[in-house]
Amino acid sequence: MAGPSANAASSLAIDERALGARGHGIPWGASGGQCNAWPTPDQELLLGAALLPDGRAVDAWRKLRPRLVDADLDPAAESMLPALRANLVERGVGGELPEEWHELHRLTWARNQMLLAGVLPLVGELERSGIATLLLKGAAFLTDPDLDGGRRPMVDVDVLVPTERAGAAIEVLTGAGLVPLGGEPPWYVADYAPRFVPSHGFWRAGEGQVDLHWHVLHASCQRGADEDFWAAAVPVEVMGVRTRTLCPADELLHSILHGLRWSPLPTYRWVLDAALIARGRRGEVDFGRVVEQARRRLSVAPVRAGLAYLLRVAGAPIPRAALAHLDAHPPSGWERAEFRAQTTQPRHRSRAQRLLIEHQQYARRRVPLGERPSSSRRLALAREELGFERWRDLRPGDVLAGGSPGPGRPASEMAAAIGAGGADPAAPAVAPGTALELDRPDVARRYVAHGVWLPEPGGCWIAGREARLVLPLQRPVTGVLLLSVRADGFLNTRRFRERIEVRANGRHVADFQLDGVRTALLDEGRVLPARAVAGRSTLELVLRTPDAASPAELGLDDDDRRVSVRLRRLVLHEPHPVGIGEGVALGEGSDDERVLAGGWGGPEPFGRWTLGPRAALLLRVETTPGALEPGPLDVELEARAFVGRPGRRVLAEVIANGQRIGSVEYDDPEVGHSATRLPLPAGVIGSNRLLMLRFRIRDPISPAALALSADTRPLGLFVRGVGLLPRAPGQV
Repeated sequence: MAGPSANAASSLAIDERALGARGHGIPWGASGGQCNAWPTPDQELLLGAALLPDGRAVDAWRKLRPRLVDADLDPAAESMLPALRANLVERGVGGELPEEWHELHRLTWARNQMLLAGVLPLVGELERSGIATLLLKGAAFLTDPDLDGGRRPMVDVDVLVPTERAGAAIEVLTGAGLVPLGGEPPWYVADYAPRFVPSHGFWRAGEGQVDLHWHVLHASCQRGADEDFWAAAVPVEVMGVRTRTLCPADELLHSILHGLRWSPLPTYRWVLDAALIARGRRGEVDFGRVVEQARRRLSVAPVRAGLAYLLRVAGAPIPRAALAHLDAHPPSGWERAEFRAQTTQPRHRSRAQRLLIEHQQYARRRVPLGERPSSSRRLALAREELGFERWRDLRPGDVLAGGSPGPGRPASEMAAAIGAGGADPAAPAVAPGTALELDRPDVARRYVAHGVWLPEPGGCWIAGREARLVLPLQRPVTGVLLLSVRADGFLNTRRFRERIEVRANGRHVADFQLDGVRTALLDEGRVLPARAVAGRSTLELVLRTPDAASPAELGLDDDDRRVSVRLRRLVLHEPHPVGIGEGVALGEGSDDERVLAGGWGGPEPFGRWTLGPRAALLLRVETTPGALEPGPLDVELEARAFVGRPGRRVLAEVIANGQRIGSVEYDDPEVGHSATRLPLPAGVIGSNRLLMLRFRIRDPISPAALALSADTRPLGLFVRGVGLLPRAPGQV
């Protein structure tokens, strides 16, 4: 979701096509934007022209025609054109339609047949594997030879399998060469997608898309939720493949509940499907079953609203008795509020609506079908959802932050956080210097115990307030380690701060902050002290980000995942050995990450800049075998400073293992690199042979502050290298 306002869509992997955009992100018929799931007035006219069974369709068409013909239509509007043409031809005004529309019916029919021909063999393969199947939505319509298959375009085939067989079905599809839509690995779809969606798409080039369902409805994802759907299913055979469809009443319920949820791509085609079902095109509808199913699934509010809408806009034959029966069993306040929230665009939801959706998403997976939770039950569910055994453990801010960190939290409608809570016993041991590239899903799966969203290009976002990684080490640690962290975050808004607190094996070891200093990337190192890591064969890293929020919460886009910092790479280093008379080069092409201990910018040709007033390097001094203490040594610093303009001075103090060893002053903006030797006091290098060099830079400043460039980094020293040299004889 770079910076949230300019690059949110690209860096959070939001599909621009899913925004319903025709170039500017605005669906057809929604000139002022579309902030909820209900059709706009122009979209209602389109539905009426396509569905009304009398002269009202012609009236709607003539009102609509100036804004529809030659318009740049989005996929939702385009999908209505075959039904619109067919209905207007029946009304005797087909001659008013654009000439190219007359081929739509034939083309739609042909494309649908090609899609079915490519996908139905996969349905047959599932059946032969002992996995029952059931066709949903458009595919169910096309199984009926009495229906006009040219009126209803399809882009995928929706197939339901029993919930407990979803994993086996995914194996069949991937074994046939299909891959998850969106690039997710199959294990993520099998293990994590059921936490937030009832289905996921799979596709294979040239053969269309399968939307694999393990539940029929978002509103019913608890154990046994689909048993009565299967029990009432209707056997069908199409293109030689035997499968099933929902009974007409369940199809009508599914069309309404699926359509009346916010989607980036407008979903008002549900009105077309539901109107055809209500008119008996798929068999007589048992409206008593529709009412009972709505009550059982605590979905009276959307079903009542959907049936009334079909009656008003599409002229569908909805019995008044069905509406009266629903009115006699009014929904609870929870259900009405949930319905309003679900139809609202995520970026326009209130904080209360976001919390309600998260709670209902959890409750609808935990509460038995048909049970309306009491207030005490809801309190217990909320406590479970937030991850607390006792309410007294709840801390201020925990509710808004998504609860106690752990597997499955925080909640989202569009993703599940990775991590099962513990170490993966099959994870390979991590050797010093091994980079954990966190844009790779397999790396996150192996080492993340909880708290990151699925990796995407660039890295993985910490999910909520905390990520926990468990790293088995190749060998026990004998001293200290250097942890190198590369990360970025939301850096172009003052409403957001990005902080990372790092704990190693339960001990606080570092704090990072992404701010105006690091406008694109945090690339830092910190020492993990011996008290935290020595003697350990496993390293548990906890990265806490207290400032997480979702882009939807900030009004930036519709992604409701709580994020703050995106982890790109983690590397563990042992301190870099430096022999007497040797040095360490910094910059591109070097191995300088093994010495960086904080305060540095990214690698550049021939060196790195210090950023801000402090920076540090950590070296391990190699001495002659058996020597208790190296002879007198000097530190050689090859560097220049960013002076910027005449009259400025830059003073850099150098501290070795806590003792000041000297300072270097720069006052000429034209002077290049110079080598400076500073003497190390006797005994400053202890028995552990570690040398921590710290630089304190007075008055670092950015080129932007001096009007020299747009670079806002506070630059101090540009260091090319550091060396340890024996002191010359006679030198003090």
